[in-house]
Amino acid sequence: MEKRFSIIICAYNIEKYIKKAINSVLKQTFENYEIILFNDGSVDGTLNKMKEFEENPKIKILSSDINRGLGAGRNICIKEAEGEYIIYLDGDDTLYEKTTLEKIDRALQKKSPDICYFGVQYVEDETGKTKIYLPNEENSCKKARILCDMHFAVSSKCWRREFLQKNNITFIEKMYYEDMVYSIKAAILSEKLDFAQFPIYNYLRNRKGSIMSTPTLERCTDMYKMLSHVMKLYEITPDEYKPYLLTFIKQETLSLPYKNKVILQSLKDNKMNPVFPKRHYEFNPEDEDVLI
Repeated sequence: MEKRFSIIICAYNIEKYIKKAINSVLKQTFENYEIILFNDGSVDGTLNKMKEFEENPKIKILSSDINRGLGAGRNICIKEAEGEYIIYLDGDDTLYEKTTLEKIDRALQKKSPDICYFGVQYVEDETGKTKIYLPNEENSCKKARILCDMHFAVSSKCWRREFLQKNNITFIEKMYYEDMVYSIKAAILSEKLDFAQFPIYNYLRNRKGSIMSTPTLERCTDMYKMLSHVMKLYEITPDEYKPYLLTFIKQETLSLPYKNKVILQSLKDNKMNPVFPKRHYEFNPEDEDVLI
């Protein structure tokens, strides 16, 4: 019988968290899944923690001697996946509750979508404070809105593997913000989208040492790289959705000076990078005339 889910967990130097992430999957009430673990060149005890589970038939362990980056790690794991749907889970995050996969399975049965959008619970690393964000019921399943106002983290979505393979949707490697390009390309090429009003994972925010809470110059330059890749998607975007994609490009471009200022100031002060303001782009018909 085909596996329903492939849960892909990539990890780099997170020995403190990886077992909790794995166990959040193993305790699920729904059992038709596999877990693919990827050790991305960790120099701490992450790989040893993974090996504690190597006798479990549901688990595959892959490992690299060098740090390849999150995008490369996920691409490697996708090639090994056998599940009908892909779920990405970072090694310091956890599935929301023990019935999460069961609830996802029921949600997917309605339309068998290429992509299904779910909610996320943010958990502050230091304080433990939580806040749940759910998809906008009115807009989340409309491709036009998704292209210019969405939560880009791939872990808050479920991806049909056949759809990803057919359309050659892979992660850009050695670049921050690879989630954004991946999510936008998938939304453009998808034929069936759906959403569900419940969170599926706990996202640990502002963890010291995480790649997205550590300010680097590469994060500044990679914002421009990300936009360059998104611009290239314009040609494959259906005409009716191009204005919305242009709205995203325009607003992200306008926000770059502020975002880079935040990162550079964080580098100067040797502090963790504050969370950027929540995206919410209002579509402007005049954006249709913007030239790329």
